[in-house]
Amino acid sequence: MASVAYNFMTVDSNAHHRRYSNSGHDTGVSVDVLSETSSIPRSAKKRTRKKSSASVVQTNHKKFYGFCSCCENRPLTCCVKVKVQVCVQFFKVGEIDTLKEQYTADVIVRARWREPSLDGQIQSAGDIQDFQKYWNPKLYIENTIGDPKEILRHRLTFNNRGECFVSEKRIIKGTFMENLELDNFPFDVQDLTVTVASEFPSYEVEIVEDSENRHMVNRQSFVDEQEWHLYVHTECEKKAIVIDQADNSVKRSAVSVKCRAARRPGYFVWNIFMVTFLICSLAFATFSVEKDLPQNRLQLSFTLVLTAVAFKSVVNQSLPRISYLTYMDKYLLTSMVMLSTVCAWHGIVTTLLKDREHADKVEVIVLSVLVALYILYNAGFMLAIYVVPYKKRRIMAQKDREYKEGWQHRVKAKY
Repeated sequence: MASVAYNFMTVDSNAHHRRYSNSGHDTGVSVDVLSETSSIPRSAKKRTRKKSSASVVQTNHKKFYGFCSCCENRPLTCCVKVKVQVCVQFFKVGEIDTLKEQYTADVIVRARWREPSLDGQIQSAGDIQDFQKYWNPKLYIENTIGDPKEILRHRLTFNNRGECFVSEKRIIKGTFMENLELDNFPFDVQDLTVTVASEFPSYEVEIVEDSENRHMVNRQSFVDEQEWHLYVHTECEKKAIVIDQADNSVKRSAVSVKCRAARRPGYFVWNIFMVTFLICSLAFATFSVEKDLPQNRLQLSFTLVLTAVAFKSVVNQSLPRISYLTYMDKYLLTSMVMLSTVCAWHGIVTTLLKDREHADKVEVIVLSVLVALYILYNAGFMLAIYVVPYKKRRIMAQKDREYKEGWQHRVKAKY
């Protein structure tokens, strides 16, 4: 089970109210005011309507029902949707475990959000010693396993207009859960994802991608370089996490940042594919045994079948128990079908020995057809690998080039 790394800091219950109740619009806060009940989920409305009439507040001739979960005993008139900008940096990617569908990594998560109550107080810039008195979006990593090690640091920063931002730097060292897509194994490309979410519902806190900082991947410290190729580009996707499965209207905002790694298939090509190809090719040598000795033919063929089964069991040890076939499964099963066909023929040919000349002609035709089919299958299999799995690798390489070019243009524009 994946455990969630929550931030257990105590939060000042009135901090959110002080930030936005009076000066939210005057300080140029880029947030969405929740001034209409339509932006509140239906489930929240149903719950708040059951409250006493004392919870009904009128402001500017508009009725607001209920209270904000981030402001204790504060009506929803004080609440705004806070946008938290997030940037993820993959500092060190460790081992990618295909069998357990997880990977280890050292990740730096940078987040920042507006603190309008301190606008203009530039002298306050620097590290925050007592963070408990500030509002906190309660960020956590959604797809961690176990209890990761976290180091937190908070700072106050100001832009050219004197607007205050709270910056959070979170260094995480742990194991991350990842659902691997193994259809193209061992020619697959896997996503390595870090999902950052907030404990507050999505109508109070919105997690967005940082507009100033870019996500990064450090390839130099990649541990599993012998088995995987790590790409440098990243992709970001906004998500909505359902809090209560019984009520899908209440959700949490989240951002998933992913980098990608392509498996190096050399080990499997030379040790599995090539050996299986040679074993299957040896099946055609059994046709050299005399037809009136079917026991010898079948003995050799069954030995080859058992060898193929042993290779299949070795492959299964390196894969999770999935309900679909990978490219390697398809190749090994097809090879076993070919061996089984050869075994079946060696049993059938004994019924044709009454007419030896006719049996020789039929066997030549059967051998030629089986050899031609096996050669065509291997050629088609290699073509399918180039068209499907390696197409994704070409797309990833193109994204790497575009990412590097975009970074170079950004550096030139900056200087």
